[in-house]
Amino acid sequence: MPEHVHQEARSARPSRPPRTTGGHAPNDAASVLALQRTVGNAAVGRLLTIQRVQQNQAAALPAPITINEVEEIRRYRADTPNADVQDLLDQLIPHLDRISAWNRQNGTGGGHTQIDQDATAAAGSNRYAINYAGNGTVPQQVAILVHELTHVLINESYDSDMLNYPVAPLPAGSAATTESQRQSERIAATDPEQLRQFEAYVTSTAADLLHLLPGAGFAPARVSEVAQKLSGHTATKPMFEFDAVLSHLLTWSDQDDIATTSPFYQRLRAAVAETRTWRQTGVVTPGPAGSVDTELGRVTSAWPAINAVTRPPAPPRPRTRDRILAILNKLKR
Repeated sequence: MPEHVHQEARSARPSRPPRTTGGHAPNDAASVLALQRTVGNAAVGRLLTIQRVQQNQAAALPAPITINEVEEIRRYRADTPNADVQDLLDQLIPHLDRISAWNRQNGTGGGHTQIDQDATAAAGSNRYAINYAGNGTVPQQVAILVHELTHVLINESYDSDMLNYPVAPLPAGSAATTESQRQSERIAATDPEQLRQFEAYVTSTAADLLHLLPGAGFAPARVSEVAQKLSGHTATKPMFEFDAVLSHLLTWSDQDDIATTSPFYQRLRAAVAETRTWRQTGVVTPGPAGSVDTELGRVTSAWPAINAVTRPPAPPRPRTRDRILAILNKLKR
């Protein structure tokens, strides 16, 4: 399955104890001598070299912020004044106890959510493992967690093998053993015209938001991030990345104090509310849209205005006379 591939910490918390993976190489003289007598100088040399490399690598890694995921999601719900975000978190929080593992990884970008088969079998109902980039600030991590928890909400709403659409059940006699195999078979068993309408509407929504993005009020770096989410995730993978990207953008809008009266926010709010209705009813009713190719063209046409915000203007080229004077000045030195 494709990756669902997002300020400073709110409060300082003690780091979790480091995990150990076995015995350590010797680092005192007596231990080294004893080991030399046992395995020889060459082996000890190699072992000490490996230890130094590992220590240097560990020292080079940035110190990640350690958070308690459940605590931070609940804290965000308590702190945010945004009613739209409160409503979203009220949908997500009941599913927190379904997370069997929170796996923090290097990076600051995104995450990946999958059904934990062993924990699901033991519990008798769906359990999920969430892997997410854990080197960013707490707000960055919270936005990623909101995104990933939305994937859980989608699957619990549609029972869809993590797809953003209530696809047909797995065909009888299926031999699928992996999530991606089940997804492929269930997509193949679903009305293709319904899927085309859904994908076109998702792409149309992404195009709407991209065209409104330059005037939303985000800083240039965030504009770039939002644009990548909408074009690189939503528009190219509508069956996998729609509801969760909308949740991510809503969280960013709240964290960045985007005016709720802006056209971008109003369109985002409407899309978030619409997907909630779909999940609650289990029926997706996409609105009118052009063909997928037409809507992808609208996505592409939004980029010049986005680039004008995210890329600083090139410095003006010096006039010919100024260039000549500059060269002469250099020659005089």
